[in-house]
Amino acid sequence: MSFFGGVDDLELFLSRSRVLTVASVPACLGATVFLMKEEGWRFSLLLGLLLPLIAAYLGVRGSREIRAGMAAAGLALAAATLPLTFVLASIEGS
Repeated sequence: MSFFGGVDDLELFLSRSRVLTVASVPACLGATVFLMKEEGWRFSLLLGLLLPLIAAYLGVRGSREIRAGMAAAGLALAAATLPLTFVLASIEGS
């Protein structure tokens, strides 16, 4: 049984999820630092510091161990970090 039609597709998915999760770390850290300068410290910004690191760990570990579920979880966590941080900051601010 193959994943998305072949081995090359799995390799492509794992490498892209690894790259995107690792690339989310500086993007989220930069956004968090910018928001701290503009808005001040909020506890919701702690998510912007911790979640990208966890997502990058899951993405790299899933790529090394060839575990598509772990890589997909890291990718989903990396994609959800900034919106989740913004929503929690707006709730905390009001």
